[in-house]
Amino acid sequence: MSRLKLLTITGMRKRMFVGFLSIILLLFFSGMVSLFELGRVSNDTEEILLASKSNVELAGEMISALNEQNDAMICMSVIGDSSESYRDACKRSIERLANAVRLADGRVDDNSAVDSLVMRSNILNAMVTDYLDGNLMLTDEYSSQDWYVDSYKDEYLNVASHITSYMTGAQSTLGPEVNRLSRTAYRAVTPVFISLVVMLVVVLMFYYFLSVYYIRPILRMNKSLGDYLTFKVPFDVGITLRDELVELKERIMALVSRMQ
Repeated sequence: MSRLKLLTITGMRKRMFVGFLSIILLLFFSGMVSLFELGRVSNDTEEILLASKSNVELAGEMISALNEQNDAMICMSVIGDSSESYRDACKRSIERLANAVRLADGRVDDNSAVDSLVMRSNILNAMVTDYLDGNLMLTDEYSSQDWYVDSYKDEYLNVASHITSYMTGAQSTLGPEVNRLSRTAYRAVTPVFISLVVMLVVVLMFYYFLSVYYIRPILRMNKSLGDYLTFKVPFDVGITLRDELVELKERIMALVSRMQ
């Protein structure tokens, strides 16, 4: 019998249990939603940072390969030092630049800056390859120095400019991702704010109902009982009671009747 009473929640206990359970569930739900959205914000932030870092590193590799190639070409075509080390440096820089440009092209679906970079780098590498293979028509009137100044230098600067455009374009493509990240962060905060407002309303309502239906009647019964014990004023609460308070009032009245 006692076990059945423990399992049965009625009246005041039931309402208080439901009220506190509602607050707990609301906090739990809003917390789970916020954690999920914050997890997405963390993942998106990491992806954006990694993409930005990767683009900068790739552009740095292009610039390094281009400068290595240009230094070797100056020594070979302008200074006239055609040692094997400079030829190897040219071949190595051609491969490095081609690989870096290929990676950049594979990361972007449709970007005119990358397409132009691919085309110009291929032209530059082809020019250097032709020079290394001796396919250029060089004479005393048109020497390797003239070829460097008239052809290679312009194409070298052109490729360097396209690499800069690639870096700028790669950073600008992160704009939509940053905007999406901002919206995701806003969605992560919104459930918490809404939950706080709703919880505040629920707590105020909970306090109001407790005050009106339980605290005030108990105070009235306490005052009426005190008046009876002190001044022999008839015990009368004077308000409508609910739930367990009705049973408490009846028992007090029964006790008062016995005392009389």
